Amino acid sequence: MKIDIAINFSPKPFGRDSNDGQFSGERFRNEQLIPAFKASDEEIQVYLDGVERGYGSSFLDEAFAGLLRNGVTYEAVKSRLKIITEDNGYFDEIWEYIEDQHKRNS
Repeated sequence: MKIDIAINFSPKPFGRDSNDGQFSGERFRNEQLIPAFKASDEEIQVYLDGVERGYGSSFLDEAFAGLLRNGVTYEAVKSRLKIITEDNGYFDEIWEYIEDQHKRNS
């Protein structure tokens, strides 16, 4: 399964939750990521490139580490989520948030 944030969600993602705007990390997680994890057991490729302003830490934490706070297992995220981007900084940041949340959950 492929999710291109700029195309399938918004070219201007921003913020942690709905109080920050309609294209928040919470909404992306709830409307795109969690349904993808529930739909099948296949790999989920999330394409980050192509957005207009980049990503804030609150969006990335809520969207990706928020999976673990909302019922998706660490094992499922680790084995099925594939972050695709030309910016290794975003890749590393997302996995750092996921690993930190996993440690908090343990």
